[in-house]
Amino acid sequence: MPERMVTQVGSRRVTISHLDKPLWPDFSKAQMLDYYLHVADFLLPHIRRRPASFLRTPDGSTGPRFFTHEAPPGLPKWIHKVPKADHTHVAVDDIETLIAVANYYCVEIHVPQWTAETGPDLHDQIVFDLDPGEGADIGTCCKVALLVHEMLAEDGFDSFVTTTGGAGLHLYISLDPPWLIDDAVAYAKSIAQRLSAAHRDLITHVRGAKARAGGKVLVDWAQNHSRATTSAPYTLRAREAAPAVSTPLEWHEVERADPDSLDFSPADVLERITELGDLTGMS
Repeated sequence: MPERMVTQVGSRRVTISHLDKPLWPDFSKAQMLDYYLHVADFLLPHIRRRPASFLRTPDGSTGPRFFTHEAPPGLPKWIHKVPKADHTHVAVDDIETLIAVANYYCVEIHVPQWTAETGPDLHDQIVFDLDPGEGADIGTCCKVALLVHEMLAEDGFDSFVTTTGGAGLHLYISLDPPWLIDDAVAYAKSIAQRLSAAHRDLITHVRGAKARAGGKVLVDWAQNHSRATTSAPYTLRAREAAPAVSTPLEWHEVERADPDSLDFSPADVLERITELGDLTGMS
């Protein structure tokens, strides 16, 4: 396979390179690009118009990794860039941009809870990051996710849930119309505080390993600050042994709370999309 080639992606010609390079022991750069090509219609609604940050692994999963807010050098000039704080970010608005940034080893895609149109003062979604402490696992997070889901429903919000690609879960609600940042953060914090008060042995709203001791789960509301970013639904996650995916779940999977069934490979996710469609309701 040639080291460098130009291929048609969407409406543009995109240069891709080093397709045979292994990023994981059994997963090459070509497989990463193929995954993002096939998942694009489901991923893009979650990242479009948002200033993206990336985890880059140019030497594969066992080499150095870099979390970067800046657009990788060398990207095509047609890439849409947006400012955020002190950085210039890529807005991954289309499949052409997605493949172009993936070619620069942007394995993970992280975005804030606001778009470039509204700016950081107005948020169109809230995310709860459920992060287990020592003695807890993703099954424990499922129990907490059901409690968050129930409380949000009582407040009139539909929610969807994804794995993080690790031991935790992310739970989202949409805000239409967008909320002022102070209102979004205050509401997220109030949910976390109410739940931790009602379930002291299971939930904390305070960050830090000490607060999560004893098998508690942190309901992390601080992911909703304007500077914070969250790994997007359907993004790859750069675990060392093999790639994982931040994967949307059905609520009956959460109710079952089986840790062994909640770890998904890229191939698993593409199969789930074929069978289940988009469980986030965004595509």
